[in-house]
Amino acid sequence: WLTYGSLDEDSATAPGQLTAREPRELYRIDRIDQQTEIMGLVGRPVGHSISPHLHNAAFAKANLNAVFVPFEVNDIDAFIQRMVRPSLREIEWNLRGLSVTAPHKSAVMGHLDWIEPAAKEIGAVNTIVFSGGQLHGYNTDAGGFITPLRSRIASLESLRCAVIGTGGAARAVVWALRNCGADAAVFARDCDRAKAFSEQFKIACRDLAAADFHGFDVVINATPLGTRGEGEAETAAVAEKLRGVRLAYDLVYNPLETRFMREARAAGCETIGGLEMLIAQAVEQFRLWTGKTPDIEAMRAAAERALKRSVHAHT
Repeated sequence: WLTYGSLDEDSATAPGQLTAREPRELYRIDRIDQQTEIMGLVGRPVGHSISPHLHNAAFAKANLNAVFVPFEVNDIDAFIQRMVRPSLREIEWNLRGLSVTAPHKSAVMGHLDWIEPAAKEIGAVNTIVFSGGQLHGYNTDAGGFITPLRSRIASLESLRCAVIGTGGAARAVVWALRNCGADAAVFARDCDRAKAFSEQFKIACRDLAAADFHGFDVVINATPLGTRGEGEAETAAVAEKLRGVRLAYDLVYNPLETRFMREARAAGCETIGGLEMLIAQAVEQFRLWTGKTPDIEAMRAAAERALKRSVHAHT
Protein backbone atom coordinates (compact mmCIF):
# COMPACT_ATOMS: atom_id res chain seq x y z
CA TRP A 1 0.00 0.00 0.00
CA LEU A 2 1.43 3.37 -1.03
CA THR A 3 0.26 6.94 -0.85
CA TYR A 4 1.84 10.31 -1.57
CA GLY A 5 2.32 13.22 0.81
CA SER A 6 4.31 16.43 0.60
CA LEU A 7 7.20 16.95 3.02
CA ASP A 8 5.41 19.97 4.51
CA GLU A 9 2.52 22.33 3.71
CA ASP A 10 4.79 24.74 1.82
CA SER A 11 5.82 22.07 -0.70
CA ALA A 12 2.32 20.72 -1.44
CA THR A 13 1.56 20.42 -5.16
CA ALA A 14 -2.26 20.56 -4.91
CA PRO A 15 -4.84 22.20 -2.60
CA GLY A 16 -5.71 20.03 0.38
CA GLN A 17 -2.82 17.65 -0.14
CA LEU A 18 -1.76 15.83 3.02
CA THR A 19 1.73 16.17 4.38
CA ALA A 20 3.70 12.97 4.91
CA ARG A 21 3.13 13.19 8.68
CA GLU A 22 -0.66 13.68 8.65
CA PRO A 23 -1.82 10.14 7.72
CA ARG A 24 -0.04 8.78 10.79
CA GLU A 25 -0.35 11.69 13.24
CA LEU A 26 -3.86 12.94 12.38
CA TYR A 27 -5.65 9.91 10.88
CA ARG A 28 -3.64 7.15 12.65
CA ILE A 29 -3.41 5.22 9.39
CA ASP A 30 -1.08 2.65 10.97
CA ARG A 31 -3.89 1.60 13.36
CA ILE A 32 -6.78 1.38 10.88
CA ASP A 33 -8.18 -2.10 10.21
CA GLN A 34 -11.40 -3.80 9.06
CA GLN A 35 -13.11 -3.00 12.37
CA THR A 36 -12.29 0.73 12.39
CA GLU A 37 -15.48 2.81 12.64
CA ILE A 38 -15.53 5.64 10.11
CA MET A 39 -17.02 9.06 10.74
CA GLY A 40 -16.74 11.92 8.27
CA LEU A 41 -17.49 15.52 7.38
CA VAL A 42 -19.67 16.11 4.31
CA GLY A 43 -19.72 19.55 2.75
CA ARG A 44 -18.33 21.92 0.14
CA PRO A 45 -15.69 23.10 0.85
CA VAL A 46 -14.23 21.04 3.71
CA GLY A 47 -10.51 21.68 3.27
CA HIS A 48 -10.56 24.52 5.83
CA SER A 49 -12.30 22.46 8.53
CA ILE A 50 -10.50 21.54 11.74
CA SER A 51 -13.17 19.00 12.73
CA PRO A 52 -10.85 16.07 11.81
CA HIS A 53 -8.36 17.40 14.36
CA LEU A 54 -10.99 17.64 17.12
CA HIS A 55 -12.59 14.25 16.60
CA ASN A 56 -9.46 12.24 15.84
CA ALA A 57 -7.77 13.63 18.95
CA ALA A 58 -10.83 12.63 21.00
CA PHE A 59 -10.90 9.12 19.46
CA ALA A 60 -7.21 8.66 20.28
CA LYS A 61 -7.66 9.93 23.85
CA ALA A 62 -10.60 7.54 24.40
CA ASN A 63 -8.60 4.68 22.80
CA LEU A 64 -11.37 4.05 20.25
CA ASN A 65 -10.83 2.24 16.97
CA ALA A 66 -12.35 5.07 14.93
CA VAL A 67 -11.32 7.71 12.41
CA PHE A 68 -12.85 10.98 11.16
CA VAL A 69 -12.28 11.90 7.49
CA PRO A 70 -13.35 14.97 5.43
CA PHE A 71 -15.41 14.35 2.25
CA GLU A 72 -15.72 17.10 -0.37
CA VAL A 73 -19.22 16.49 -1.77
CA ASN A 74 -20.85 18.39 -4.62
CA ASP A 75 -23.90 16.17 -5.16
CA ILE A 76 -25.32 15.12 -1.78
CA ASP A 77 -28.05 12.98 -3.39
CA ALA A 78 -25.55 10.85 -5.30
CA PHE A 79 -23.23 10.63 -2.30
CA ILE A 80 -25.97 9.28 0.00
CA GLN A 81 -27.16 6.77 -2.59
CA ARG A 82 -23.80 5.53 -3.87
CA MET A 83 -21.69 5.78 -0.70
CA VAL A 84 -23.96 5.81 2.36
CA ARG A 85 -27.31 4.00 2.18
CA PRO A 86 -26.60 0.32 3.07
CA SER A 87 -28.96 -1.19 0.47
CA LEU A 88 -27.60 0.87 -2.44
CA ARG A 89 -24.02 1.88 -1.72
CA GLU A 90 -21.21 0.78 -4.03
CA ILE A 91 -18.56 0.45 -1.34
CA GLU A 92 -18.52 -1.73 1.76
CA TRP A 93 -17.10 0.24 4.64
CA ASN A 94 -17.74 0.55 8.37
CA LEU A 95 -19.45 3.93 8.22
CA ARG A 96 -20.81 4.92 11.64
CA GLY A 97 -21.82 8.55 11.24
CA LEU A 98 -21.46 11.84 9.40
CA SER A 99 -21.09 15.48 10.26
CA VAL A 100 -22.89 17.66 7.70
CA THR A 101 -21.89 21.21 6.88
CA ALA A 102 -22.81 23.84 4.27
CA PRO A 103 -24.41 23.64 1.79
CA HIS A 104 -26.02 20.26 2.58
CA LYS A 105 -27.65 20.69 6.02
CA SER A 106 -31.18 21.01 4.65
CA ALA A 107 -30.86 18.96 1.45
CA VAL A 108 -29.70 15.87 3.35
CA MET A 109 -32.94 15.70 5.35
CA GLY A 110 -34.86 14.07 2.51
CA HIS A 111 -32.57 11.04 2.67
CA LEU A 112 -32.99 10.26 6.38
CA ASP A 113 -35.19 7.58 7.95
CA TRP A 114 -35.73 9.49 11.20
CA ILE A 115 -35.07 13.08 12.28
CA GLU A 116 -35.20 14.37 15.85
CA PRO A 117 -38.05 16.89 16.41
CA ALA A 118 -35.68 19.82 17.12
CA ALA A 119 -33.82 19.31 13.83
CA LYS A 120 -37.16 19.15 11.97
CA GLU A 121 -38.21 22.47 13.50
CA ILE A 122 -34.84 24.04 12.69
CA GLY A 123 -34.94 22.72 9.15
CA ALA A 124 -31.32 21.59 9.20
CA VAL A 125 -29.39 18.45 10.15
CA ASN A 126 -25.67 18.58 10.94
CA THR A 127 -25.22 15.07 12.39
CA ILE A 128 -26.15 11.64 11.00
CA VAL A 129 -25.96 8.44 13.02
CA PHE A 130 -26.23 4.95 11.49
CA SER A 131 -28.50 2.82 13.65
CA GLY A 132 -29.88 -0.61 12.73
CA GLY A 133 -29.34 0.02 9.02
CA GLN A 134 -31.17 3.35 9.20
CA LEU A 135 -29.99 6.96 8.93
CA HIS A 136 -30.94 9.13 11.93
CA GLY A 137 -30.59 12.92 11.80
CA TYR A 138 -29.80 15.38 14.60
CA ASN A 139 -28.87 19.03 15.01
CA THR A 140 -26.09 19.73 17.52
CA ASP A 141 -25.56 23.31 16.28
CA ALA A 142 -28.37 24.68 18.43
CA GLY A 143 -27.00 23.26 21.67
CA GLY A 144 -23.44 24.02 20.59
CA PHE A 145 -24.39 27.66 20.05
CA ILE A 146 -26.31 28.17 23.28
CA THR A 147 -23.82 26.51 25.68
CA PRO A 148 -21.10 29.22 25.41
CA LEU A 149 -23.76 31.96 25.57
CA ARG A 150 -25.21 30.55 28.80
CA SER A 151 -21.70 30.52 30.31
CA ARG A 152 -21.62 34.33 29.89
CA ILE A 153 -25.27 35.24 30.44
CA ALA A 154 -27.10 33.10 32.98
CA SER A 155 -30.66 34.06 32.00
CA LEU A 156 -31.52 34.42 28.32
CA GLU A 157 -35.17 35.23 28.99
CA SER A 158 -36.24 38.31 26.97
CA LEU A 159 -32.63 38.90 25.81
CA ARG A 160 -32.68 41.09 22.70
CA CYS A 161 -30.61 39.34 20.01
CA ALA A 162 -29.71 40.32 16.46
CA VAL A 163 -28.82 37.40 14.17
CA ILE A 164 -26.91 38.21 10.98
CA GLY A 165 -27.52 35.60 8.29
CA THR A 166 -30.27 33.25 7.14
CA GLY A 167 -28.40 30.00 6.39
CA GLY A 168 -28.38 26.67 8.23
CA ALA A 169 -26.37 28.05 11.15
CA ALA A 170 -28.74 31.02 11.53
CA ARG A 171 -31.71 28.63 11.62
CA ALA A 172 -30.18 26.77 14.56
CA VAL A 173 -29.33 30.04 16.32
CA VAL A 174 -32.83 31.53 15.99
CA TRP A 175 -34.46 28.28 17.10
CA ALA A 176 -32.14 27.98 20.12
CA LEU A 177 -32.68 31.60 21.18
CA ARG A 178 -36.46 31.34 20.94
CA ASN A 179 -36.41 28.03 22.79
CA CYS A 180 -34.65 29.83 25.67
CA GLY A 181 -37.14 32.71 25.73
CA ALA A 182 -34.90 35.27 24.01
CA ASP A 183 -36.15 37.70 21.36
CA ALA A 184 -34.47 37.33 17.95
CA ALA A 185 -34.34 39.68 14.98
CA VAL A 186 -32.74 38.64 11.67
CA PHE A 187 -30.57 40.75 9.35
CA ALA A 188 -29.42 39.80 5.84
CA ARG A 189 -27.81 41.34 2.76
CA ASP A 190 -30.64 40.07 0.55
CA CYS A 191 -33.99 39.74 2.32
CA ASP A 192 -35.72 38.56 -0.86
CA ARG A 193 -33.60 35.39 -0.78
CA ALA A 194 -34.49 34.91 2.89
CA LYS A 195 -38.22 34.56 2.24
CA ALA A 196 -38.38 30.86 3.20
CA PHE A 197 -36.47 31.58 6.41
CA SER A 198 -38.83 34.45 7.31
CA GLU A 199 -41.90 32.33 6.66
CA GLN A 200 -40.60 29.32 8.61
CA PHE A 201 -39.79 31.29 11.75
CA LYS A 202 -42.48 33.96 11.24
CA ILE A 203 -39.82 36.62 11.61
CA ALA A 204 -39.22 39.74 9.54
CA CYS A 205 -35.89 40.04 7.76
CA ARG A 206 -34.16 43.41 8.06
CA ASP A 207 -31.66 44.94 5.64
CA LEU A 208 -28.12 44.48 6.97
CA ALA A 209 -26.79 47.49 5.05
CA ALA A 210 -29.13 49.81 6.95
CA ALA A 211 -28.74 48.01 10.29
CA ASP A 212 -28.10 49.78 13.58
CA PHE A 213 -27.72 47.39 16.50
CA HIS A 214 -28.36 50.01 19.18
CA GLY A 215 -30.87 48.51 21.63
CA PHE A 216 -29.72 44.89 21.18
CA ASP A 217 -28.04 42.96 23.98
CA VAL A 218 -26.32 40.42 21.74
CA VAL A 219 -25.30 40.47 18.05
CA ILE A 220 -24.48 37.12 16.40
CA ASN A 221 -22.64 36.74 13.10
CA ALA A 222 -24.01 33.54 11.56
CA THR A 223 -22.50 34.21 8.12
CA PRO A 224 -19.10 33.14 6.69
CA LEU A 225 -17.96 36.79 6.55
CA GLY A 226 -14.46 37.08 7.99
CA THR A 227 -13.46 33.44 7.40
CA ARG A 228 -9.77 32.95 6.62
CA GLY A 229 -9.10 33.44 2.93
CA GLU A 230 -10.25 36.02 0.41
CA GLY A 231 -12.99 37.43 2.65
CA GLU A 232 -10.92 37.56 5.84
CA ALA A 233 -10.91 41.38 5.92
CA GLU A 234 -14.72 41.55 5.78
CA THR A 235 -17.01 42.02 8.78
CA ALA A 236 -20.74 41.69 9.32
CA ALA A 237 -20.73 44.92 11.38
CA VAL A 238 -18.32 47.74 12.25
CA ALA A 239 -17.66 49.21 15.70
CA GLU A 240 -19.86 52.24 15.10
CA LYS A 241 -22.93 50.03 14.69
CA LEU A 242 -22.08 47.81 17.68
CA ARG A 243 -21.76 50.51 20.33
CA GLY A 244 -24.01 49.81 23.31
CA VAL A 245 -24.23 46.07 22.53
CA ARG A 246 -23.36 43.89 25.51
CA LEU A 247 -21.88 40.89 23.67
CA ALA A 248 -20.86 40.03 20.10
CA TYR A 249 -20.75 36.35 19.12
CA ASP A 250 -19.00 35.29 15.91
CA LEU A 251 -19.66 31.74 14.67
CA VAL A 252 -16.56 31.94 12.44
CA TYR A 253 -13.69 30.09 14.15
CA ASN A 254 -10.87 30.45 11.62
CA PRO A 255 -9.19 32.82 12.30
CA LEU A 256 -9.57 32.71 16.08
CA GLU A 257 -9.89 36.51 16.12
CA THR A 258 -11.98 37.83 13.25
CA ARG A 259 -12.38 41.43 12.18
CA PHE A 260 -15.95 41.30 13.54
CA MET A 261 -14.55 40.47 17.00
CA ARG A 262 -11.97 43.28 16.78
CA GLU A 263 -14.68 45.75 15.78
CA ALA A 264 -16.84 44.54 18.68
CA ARG A 265 -14.06 44.98 21.20
CA ALA A 266 -13.39 48.47 19.86
CA ALA A 267 -17.06 49.22 20.55
CA GLY A 268 -16.68 47.99 24.16
CA CYS A 269 -18.48 44.65 23.69
CA GLU A 270 -17.67 41.31 25.29
CA THR A 271 -16.94 38.68 22.64
CA ILE A 272 -17.34 34.93 22.03
CA GLY A 273 -15.49 33.30 19.14
CA GLY A 274 -16.69 30.47 16.96
CA LEU A 275 -14.28 27.91 18.40
CA GLU A 276 -16.46 27.68 21.52
CA MET A 277 -19.51 26.66 19.49
CA LEU A 278 -17.47 24.31 17.29
CA ILE A 279 -16.21 22.41 20.31
CA ALA A 280 -19.58 22.34 22.09
CA GLN A 281 -21.42 20.91 19.06
CA ALA A 282 -18.58 18.43 18.39
CA VAL A 283 -18.86 17.11 21.96
CA GLU A 284 -22.51 16.24 21.35
CA GLN A 285 -21.69 14.65 17.98
CA PHE A 286 -19.07 12.46 19.66
CA ARG A 287 -21.67 11.34 22.24
CA LEU A 288 -24.20 10.48 19.53
CA TRP A 289 -21.69 8.42 17.55
CA THR A 290 -19.95 6.62 20.42
CA GLY A 291 -22.19 6.83 23.49
CA LYS A 292 -19.22 8.31 25.36
CA THR A 293 -18.23 11.79 26.54
CA PRO A 294 -15.01 13.01 24.88
CA ASP A 295 -12.04 14.66 26.54
CA ILE A 296 -12.95 18.30 25.85
CA GLU A 297 -9.48 19.63 26.63
CA ALA A 298 -7.96 17.19 24.14
CA MET A 299 -10.38 18.53 21.52
CA ARG A 300 -9.57 22.14 22.36
CA ALA A 301 -5.80 21.59 22.29
CA ALA A 302 -6.03 19.84 18.90
CA ALA A 303 -8.18 22.65 17.50
CA GLU A 304 -5.79 25.35 18.68
CA ARG A 305 -2.80 23.53 17.22
CA ALA A 306 -4.58 23.19 13.88
CA LEU A 307 -5.53 26.88 13.83
CA LYS A 308 -1.96 27.93 14.62
CA ARG A 309 -0.73 25.83 11.69
CA SER A 310 -3.40 27.47 9.54
CA VAL A 311 -2.04 30.91 10.45
CA HIS A 312 1.48 29.78 9.52
CA ALA A 313 0.26 28.38 6.19
CA HIS A 314 -1.27 31.75 5.23
CA THR A 315 1.66 33.96 6.24
